[in-house]
Formats: sequence, C-alpha cells, structure tokens
Amino acid sequence: MTEGKKLMITVGITAAVYFVFRYLLPYVIPFLIAYVLVHLLNPVVEFIRRRLPWKKEVIVSILLTILLSLCTLVFYFLYCQLMGQIRNIAMNFDYYYSCFCGVIDDCCLMAEKSFGVHVNEVRDFVYSSLDHATEQIRIYIIPGVLNYSVRYLKKLADAGIFLLMLFVAVILLMKDYDEMQEKLEQYAWYGHFHNVTERMWQQGGEYIKAQMIIIGVVIGLCTAGLWALGNPYFLVLGIVIGLMDALPFVGTGTVLIPLAVWFLFRRSFRLALEYLGLFLLTYVVREFLEPRLIGSRLGVYPFVMIVVVYAGLYLFGTAGVLLGPVSLLTVIEILRELKICRMPDESGRNTARKGKKRDKENRKMNE
Repeated sequence: MTEGKKLMITVGITAAVYFVFRYLLPYVIPFLIAYVLVHLLNPVVEFIRRRLPWKKEVIVSILLTILLSLCTLVFYFLYCQLMGQIRNIAMNFDYYYSCFCGVIDDCCLMAEKSFGVHVNEVRDFVYSSLDHATEQIRIYIIPGVLNYSVRYLKKLADAGIFLLMLFVAVILLMKDYDEMQEKLEQYAWYGHFHNVTERMWQQGGEYIKAQMIIIGVVIGLCTAGLWALGNPYFLVLGIVIGLMDALPFVGTGTVLIPLAVWFLFRRSFRLALEYLGLFLLTYVVREFLEPRLIGSRLGVYPFVMIVVVYAGLYLFGTAGVLLGPVSLLTVIEILRELKICRMPDESGRNTARKGKKRDKENRKMNE
C-alpha cells in the first residue's frame, strides 16, 4: 500500500470518527454507558449467580439500585454544600466587590508612588468593565442562584428520564448479553470490531481511570487545603480548581495565585504564602502523577496529549478533555486493525533498546 493511499485512509477514518463522536454520540450515550456497565457488572453477576439461584436481571437490578442510591446520597450531600456556599457568595457579593475595588485602588496608588505614573484612565477603564460585569452577575446569575426556577426542574426531569432509560437498558442488555455475544461472534466483521474495542477498553479505560484519579486527587487536595486555611467556600473552590486543572494551559494557578496576590495586597502575608504553597503542592502532585498514569498508558508523548486535549476542547467543548484522547485512540486502533499503523509493544521496545546497547558495546570494543 502506497503512502498516499495510507494517508487518504487515515484522513477518512479520522473524519468518520469525528463525525460519530460529534453528531451521533449524544444520541446513543445512554446505551453506550449501559453497555459499559453491563461489561463491568457481568463478572460480578456471574459470581453471585454461582451462589444464589437468581436471574441475571434481578441481580443487576439490585446492584444498580444500591449503586444509584449511594450516588444519589453523595450527590445530594455535595449539592446541598455547593448550593449553600454559592448562596453565601451571592449574598456577600457587595462586600467582595468593595474589597476588590480596594485592591485596585491599592495597586494604582502603588504604581503612582513607585513609577510616578498617573493611572486615572486605567482605573476608570477597570471600574467601568467591573461595573458592567457585576451588573450582568446581578441580573442573570444571582437571581438564578437564590431562586429555584422551572429550568432547574426541567433539567432534573431530564436527568431522571436519562437514569430511568439507563436502568432499563442495563437490565435488558444484561438479560440477553451472553446470547447476543454468541450470535455476533458468527460474523467476520465482529472479530475486527471486538479487537478494536478490546484494545480501546484496556488502554482508553486506563486513560480515563488515570485522568479521574488525577482530578480526584487535585480536588481532594484543594478542598482539604482550602478547608484547613479557613476558606468558607472550600468545596466550591476545590471542585472548580480541580476541574480547571484538567484543562491544558489553565491549571490550579489560575485561581490560587490570584488569591495569594489578593491576600498579599491585604497584608495577610501568612495566608498569601499558604495559598502559594497549596498551588505548588497541587502542581508538583500533577507533574508527578501525570506522566506515570497517562502518558505511559496510551503510549504517546505528553506533548501529543496536550495537543490532543486542546483540539478536543476546540472540537467538542468541555467534554473534549476526554473525547479528544479517546478519538485519537479510536483512530490508532482502527489503523492498527487495518495493518496500517504499527505500534511496537513494550517487549519490542525493550528488544530494540537491548540491540542498540549491544551495538554501542561492539563499537567500543572495536575502537
């Protein structure tokens, strides 16, 4: 196969994967999640069936009910905490606004004393922009936070319908899972499909698990650190900072460094150092975990991962943090199955390293 033909096939597969993930995935996401849950729960269900003479759909119904109940309790607790802290922010908005204005005045006075520059125009521009932003917050955001609306009820109803559909889909799929597997194995195309999905399950699942571990660790560190520092909004800020840290070129410093500067201007030097220390801790933890959990799992360089995540954010929005790498993995595995893309395994890389090492030793001996 010529290089031009390989390139055309690669471009075609990439375009097809983008089309599927961009336009078809939202319509099949409940059933895809159902398939993943069945794949995960099937070994547990079989283990229970060997000890209890129950039907598979009964066992999976009980397991799903327990899992859903636990998730609902955790979600309700977090929701109550988050809404309480968000309401406190909204109720104290004027106080924080005046404090921020004080920081701006201090910065302007410092610039005038240090450099002898009049910054009245800059101050007026900042205040006009700030007034416009606060007006938008007061009109649109604060009323929505303080009052429940029909929109929230509609979203809650949509979530309930989604969970109900997912619950039913898992039960029905679990009931006929083994039979469907046997019938699909009779088709030749299913073998290729199974090879691709199996490798994606191993590598993509490891990537998602690693990403969730890193996000969870960062959220836990930020939440615990902010709570220890006495921040009344530790849960809101901890979750927001942890999620922002998953985005390329953003990180925890986007929030923690401005907070440290804020306390520095307010002459709370101890708090400024503590917030800066929390930023350094989260930065070091991510730098330690990321190459060990993500780069090695997908077999790609960290720079490529950053490019893929950035492209995923541009193409898919916030979900691109996961869909970008998964799309790359899908394209690679399809090309591997078509024998177009060859990715050496670890043993092959080790053999190559040993061969290079022997070549160097032979050259030294000859010299």
